[in-house]
Amino acid sequence: MTERILIVEDEFIVAHDLEMIVSRAGYTIAGTADSVKNALTILAAQEVDLVLLDIFLKGKQTGIDLARILMTKQIPFIYISANSNEKVLEAAKSTLPYGFIVKPYREKDVLLSIDIARYRKTHSQHLKISSKLFMEDFIIAISMKPLSWQKKLVLIAGAFQPYIPFDFMVLKGIAGDRSRYAEIGMLRKQFDEYEIVGVDDFIKKSRITADQLSPISTQTPAMTDDAVYDGDDFTQLLTIAPVKKLISGTYGLQSNLVKSVVLENGDFITFSFYSRLQHVFKQEHLDLLNGLEQTLAKHFTHIVELEKVSACQQEPAETQQHSPFPPLKDFKFHDIIGQSPALLNLLDQALIVAPTDTSVLITGESGTGKELIAQNLHRLSSRRSKPLIAVNCAALPADLIESILFGHEKGSFTGAISQRIGKFEEANGGTIFLDEIGEMPFDLQAKLLRVLQEKEIERIGGRSPVAVDLRIIAATNQQLEKEIARGRFRLDLFFRLNVFPLHVPSLRSRKDDIPLLVGCFIDKHNRALGKTIAGVSGKFMEKLMAYDWPGNIRELEHVILRSMLLSAAETLHENLLELNMPEKELPNDSGIKTIEENERDHIINVLNKTKGKVAGIGGAADLLGIPTTTLNSKMKKLGILR
Repeated sequence: MTERILIVEDEFIVAHDLEMIVSRAGYTIAGTADSVKNALTILAAQEVDLVLLDIFLKGKQTGIDLARILMTKQIPFIYISANSNEKVLEAAKSTLPYGFIVKPYREKDVLLSIDIARYRKTHSQHLKISSKLFMEDFIIAISMKPLSWQKKLVLIAGAFQPYIPFDFMVLKGIAGDRSRYAEIGMLRKQFDEYEIVGVDDFIKKSRITADQLSPISTQTPAMTDDAVYDGDDFTQLLTIAPVKKLISGTYGLQSNLVKSVVLENGDFITFSFYSRLQHVFKQEHLDLLNGLEQTLAKHFTHIVELEKVSACQQEPAETQQHSPFPPLKDFKFHDIIGQSPALLNLLDQALIVAPTDTSVLITGESGTGKELIAQNLHRLSSRRSKPLIAVNCAALPADLIESILFGHEKGSFTGAISQRIGKFEEANGGTIFLDEIGEMPFDLQAKLLRVLQEKEIERIGGRSPVAVDLRIIAATNQQLEKEIARGRFRLDLFFRLNVFPLHVPSLRSRKDDIPLLVGCFIDKHNRALGKTIAGVSGKFMEKLMAYDWPGNIRELEHVILRSMLLSAAETLHENLLELNMPEKELPNDSGIKTIEENERDHIINVLNKTKGKVAGIGGAADLLGIPTTTLNSKMKKLGILR
């Protein structure tokens, strides 16, 4: 049981009530505070296991300010607030709370939230421990195998993938005198496929000569400090590390994590992980590597000595290396096609949460494949032999939804001529997938919250609760934060579902996957239609790549199927396409600009003020309050040239 709980609440009556509830449950009160300043005084004087935290407090600092401090101290906290303002909620969500209790609350709500927070903390610790233990065993096993040093390093680095998502990685061997004696790169090609990149391969890919690379490499310091570089930090890094700038430009990389290990022989091994996405690498990734430092220091010594002794006998680098890494890699994702960084990052996250019973909230636009992700989460879990029950909350009749979900007893209402087992009972032992959870009626959301908390349901007309053992996966194409602000979705339910969020990227953010998807759909419908379509014309593909796909993958499949039905040839041509492409607008004589024209003018004005600077502090993206990648896309779409 969590021993010491700190209550941070500026309303005396509420604080006293929380004290009574927590004390009666057997917890120790570490103290109460009505401001951030007083809370920090208590935290400095004693250890605290959990904090119950109001958002609005006395003084200039809020509970969210304190939450950010608690994050650095790794102390779990639960928000207790009646405020559901969208802006405040977004800020609160960014601090990753362990729960959220809405005022007014019941005693049971407080105690259940504390239990959930304890579970999440324990689960998080177990996940970290299991990840560390797996990697330790894997490193030891690989170091003893009769493989070349390159293969060993590639296997070990690839084993990190589910825990430290990367698109490109550089492994450097640095002697005690700081001279480099080995360097190898690894490029992620698909979910479980990697390409080893040697120096010659990199020179060819970056389109420079060996003579040009040598001074660039010399100018780059041997960076061995552990760090995460993202956003402005990454931009600054590229100015002092020319090689990293060249690597970043060659492979389109946007963030970097560096971890160095001092080996037992005094040498360094530096892991430099790169991602094509921003905000991927976090402190928890460094924490995992730090926990493995002793194992790496001991067993990498043998690998490095092997490289030094038998350098001339090494096997040539292979162009591709298929990864047999963690046990979960043996399971393939069904019907998920693509190799874009955004999709691969999603699948890495899915692999981590799939074996657990943790609730998952899948977000993304309609047609992106949220149900497919839910199906794979269930298949990769220990519940795979039990049912997966899918429910579309938006399609259920308002007057029957409670009966459909929770069931009813015979005679409980007019027309209930027999007992009915609800969807939650049908999913007992397995998983229930609640699609379009944002459409669930507000009064039923309280019942769903109780299912999550108490693992039991009540049939309509039932006399006693029915225990259910199930995992809940929910999905929505809505921004639930806005629904909460409008009073249509429960704040506490959102935080209970959002334990492990997964965001499915839109098709327009992963257009590189369109050719793969088109090929897949053609093969699928060739078999169904008995056709022999071989492919698409160049202009056909150009139109597909230029379209924004508001209906995402579902719309793409419908377009391909329609084109195949209309085609009499073996190649699909552009004249078969009927896409709702935006037409060029005629001059507007009314003097009123369109939204697009206003947006274009505004971006140009901001670019003029920043003298064309897009990224970094004081850049156009910074002033507009949007990511650099988003601004670049808007500039391209609106035809704005620097």
